[in-house]
Amino acid sequence: MEADWVTVASDGISLKLRESDRSQGEVLLESLVSLHTEVAAKLGGLPTPAVNVYVARSHQDFRGLTQNLIPHWGVGVAYPQVMTMVLHYRVGQSAALLQTARHEFSHLILHHALASTDIHVPVWFSEGVAMWVAKEWRLGQSFGVAVAAFRDGLVRLSAVDSVLTFDASRAHLAYDQSYLAILFLINLSGEGAVEDVVTELCDGTSFDVALYRVTGLSPTEFEIAFTAYAGNRFGFRSLLTSGEAIWLYIVVLFMLVWVGIKLRNRSTLARWEEEGPLDVLPLKLRAKMNRERGL
Repeated sequence: MEADWVTVASDGISLKLRESDRSQGEVLLESLVSLHTEVAAKLGGLPTPAVNVYVARSHQDFRGLTQNLIPHWGVGVAYPQVMTMVLHYRVGQSAALLQTARHEFSHLILHHALASTDIHVPVWFSEGVAMWVAKEWRLGQSFGVAVAAFRDGLVRLSAVDSVLTFDASRAHLAYDQSYLAILFLINLSGEGAVEDVVTELCDGTSFDVALYRVTGLSPTEFEIAFTAYAGNRFGFRSLLTSGEAIWLYIVVLFMLVWVGIKLRNRSTLARWEEEGPLDVLPLKLRAKMNRERGL
């Protein structure tokens, strides 16, 4: 399989793609090198390890490279033990590919920085940091978390360790909550909170102690406080009053108007089909034509 891929490399990034995609490789490689440096800086100036990046255009290639172990909703995966990521590129989605690359770089760089410490980092933190670095947030995600909060269906942060066993909708919710947990961390302890936790981890501090030193909360206390934060931010009252929700209401209103117009047009066409050909004419014109016909 390896012999079927070509490699273009620069500044610690080895980009592997099909021969037919070689012409696009140089441009993509330049973007990946820039992202590699950017992500390391975002995490507090961590070292940038050498990374292999496979870009699969076909679903078959992606499944083959990931040995069919990635859920169907996955579009990228990092293998920190071998400093490799696999990205699934879809036509017309270059921006999404780079966003996914930024996410996976975060995993690889953080793992490399902590490789000698043997510290367990909970999935909610590593995934939340990766989403924070990649700026992965959309209005629809706010709505999804709001629905879960309203239905008391939020995922426990401690359960996010099992995210790869979740179905697609619950997995997306778990990732969204992980991102929100990072925002909550920053809200509690300031803009440098993520870097402070990472620095503690790199110094050999356990995650539980690092979290306490930065926030003053144990993991259990942090989860309780985060659940209250998510409920307040995305609960029913917030859904009615938040600025983000206004755009959702605009979209819903637009859709209702569009549906109303379609239904009205359908009703008009049905009425025309039932009426005679003169019935659809204006009243004065119908009267004139009836007079001319002696009716």
